[in-house]
Amino acid sequence: MNERLAKISVDRYTWINASRNVEVTPRRFFFPADVEDLRLIVREAESRGLRVRAVGSGHSYSEAPKGQDFLLSMKKMRGLQKTDPATLRSAWRDRHLVSAGAGTILKRLTRRLDAMGLALTNMGAVDFQTISGAMLTGTHGTGIAKPAVPDMVRSVRMVATGGELLQIEPLQGMTDPVLHAAAHPDLRLIQDDAVFHNVILGFGATGIIYELTLEVEPQFWMQERRTLVDWQDLRAALLDGSFMEKVRGTDFVAFRVNPYAVKGKHRCAIVEQTIVDRSQQPRGLHARMRNIFATVLGNIEYLVENTIRKLQLKPEGVKKTIQLALWSTKDMSYFGKSHRVLYQSGNAVIRYGISAEFAFPAHAEKIVEVIEAIFVQAERNAAEAGLYQSAHIPVRFVAPSQALLSSAYGRETAYIDVPLLFGTVGDIEILEGYQEMMIRLGGIPHWGKHNTRLYQHHDFIRAQFARLDDWIEVRDRLDPRGTFLNDFVRQMGLTRLPEIIPGP
Repeated sequence: MNERLAKISVDRYTWINASRNVEVTPRRFFFPADVEDLRLIVREAESRGLRVRAVGSGHSYSEAPKGQDFLLSMKKMRGLQKTDPATLRSAWRDRHLVSAGAGTILKRLTRRLDAMGLALTNMGAVDFQTISGAMLTGTHGTGIAKPAVPDMVRSVRMVATGGELLQIEPLQGMTDPVLHAAAHPDLRLIQDDAVFHNVILGFGATGIIYELTLEVEPQFWMQERRTLVDWQDLRAALLDGSFMEKVRGTDFVAFRVNPYAVKGKHRCAIVEQTIVDRSQQPRGLHARMRNIFATVLGNIEYLVENTIRKLQLKPEGVKKTIQLALWSTKDMSYFGKSHRVLYQSGNAVIRYGISAEFAFPAHAEKIVEVIEAIFVQAERNAAEAGLYQSAHIPVRFVAPSQALLSSAYGRETAYIDVPLLFGTVGDIEILEGYQEMMIRLGGIPHWGKHNTRLYQHHDFIRAQFARLDDWIEVRDRLDPRGTFLNDFVRQMGLTRLPEIIPGP
C-alpha cells in the first residue's frame, strides 16, 4: 500500500450505522478526500483481489452498505455548485441543475440550495442522509405526483473497475457528447437508459459514485395542515374515493395511524402540505413554528432514552403513548420554506429508530387491507408474545419511478412503514414478523430499511421487479471482477457472478 493510502486509512476500524443495528469491521477503512484517492483505493483493492464499498451517514437500516474488505467514508467528498453549462446540450442550459459531492449531507444541501434561491422538488422525512445514500437506496418522501430522490438525478459520476472515471446519463441526457469529449477526455460519457436507471438505485454495486447532478426547483414555500380523524372515517373516505382524490389534488399528503385501538378507536393524523405563494403566510408566530412537544421530544436524546426504558418496563402502555403522540403533534397550520416543512423527524428519534417499510400499489382497497392486517398482527403480538410496537404507522404516496429496482417502478405507490424505537422489547422480532406478513400481501420491502427476510425470497424479488434481469446484466457488465459486490447484493440474488472471481 502506497504512502497516500496509508495516510488516509486505518486498520480494523469498526463502522456502525446511526441506529446501531448494522456494524462491520473491514480490513481497511478509508477517508478519501478527492477522486484520485478513490481511484487509488479501487486499484489497490483489485490488485489484491479485494472488494470496495462506500458508506455515508449510516441512516440506512439495511445491510446494503456493508463491506468486509475495503470500506470508505464519503464524508469529505462534499460540496454543491450550479452545474457548469459549458458541456450541456442547448435545451438543458436554462434548467435548474446543481452538482453535489456524494458525501454532501441533505441538511447542508437544502440550506445551500436555499441560499441560491433553489429547493429540492421533494425529500424524505429526514435530512442527515448523504445525497448519494438517499439516491442509492431509493429514499422517497410523499406526493403522488412527486419524484423519489433517484428520479430527481440527471447525471452521476463514478469511479469504476480499474479506476476508470465514468459519467452516466440517460440516452437523451443533459450532456453534449462532443463538448464533453473535448472538455473531459479522461471522463468517459455513457448515455444509456438501462445503465443510468441501474446506477441511480444500485446500492453502489457498480462503482463508487462521487458526484451527482440534480434537477431542482426555484425556492418555494409550503403550508402544512394536520387533522385528527378516526380510522373508520378515513377507511370510508379511502373506499369511497374521496381520500384518494385528496391525495391526487394536493401537493403532498400522508397519514399516520395508531396500530392499537384505544376505547375502541384507532386514531389517525392526516398531513396535507400545499405549495403556496409566500404572500399567503398566515399571521401569528404559531403558524411559523412546529408543534413544540414534537420538536423537543424528537431532538433531546435523554427523553427518547427515557421513553425506551419506560416501554421496556411497561410495554403495554405504548397504546396510549402513541395515541397521545398523534394528538400532541396536531398543528392547525405550519408555514415555511419547503425543506423545513418536508423535514418531519427529530434527530434523537432517528438515532434510536429502526423500521421496515413496504411498497404497495396506491389502491385504496389494498391500503385498507394492509392497515387492518397490521391491526390484527399488532394485537396478536401483544396477546401471544407480550410484544408491542412503539410507534404509529405512516403511509406515504409516491409517483412512478424509472429506476429499475425501485419498488415504485412504473406505478403510483403507497409506502406503508412500521417504525419502532430500537431497543424496545422484541423490536427485531416484530419487524421480522411484519416482513413475512407484508411479503405475503405483496408488499415490496424498502431497500434502505430493515429487510433481511427478503434474503429468503428470491422468487418474490424476481416476480416484483420486471426489469431485474436488465439490472443484473448491467451490474455484472460494468463490474465483471465483482469489485463492488457485497453480501447484501449476493444474498438478494442480484448478481450472476460466481462466489470466487478470478484475480487480476
